[in-house]
Amino acid sequence: MARGNNDKTKASNKIISGLFFVAGLAVLVSIGISLGKETYKKRQVQKEIEGLQTQVKKLNQENGELNNLIAYFSTQEFQEKEAREKLNLQKENEQMVVLRKESENTDQKPATENDLSSPKDDTSPNWQKWLKFFFTQRN
Repeated sequence: MARGNNDKTKASNKIISGLFFVAGLAVLVSIGISLGKETYKKRQVQKEIEGLQTQVKKLNQENGELNNLIAYFSTQEFQEKEAREKLNLQKENEQMVVLRKESENTDQKPATENDLSSPKDDTSPNWQKWLKFFFTQRN
């Protein structure tokens, strides 16, 4: 009888230890999953921080450029230049000179009949036009 009781306690001890092993394994797996999730979140937050730091550097650089532009726009030299160009103002003793381009046709001779006809009038194929261009005599 002692042996029967002993076998029952051994079997119950094996079942209990098996349950503790499975429960411990489940706890370890859940801890591992939680640790993995937290590591992933930490990596994502770190990437976002790096992106924001890069953006801050870029904005600081743009801010410096804008401050330089503001300093330039507030100079007397810039204000005079803008007044001259946009408002057509001038100083008291200055004289304005306006230069205009001459039209290109005033220096050329009037077209003669010997010249090649305009492309609108000539309906011949392109290869014939090239032949005329290279092999006809010009004055």
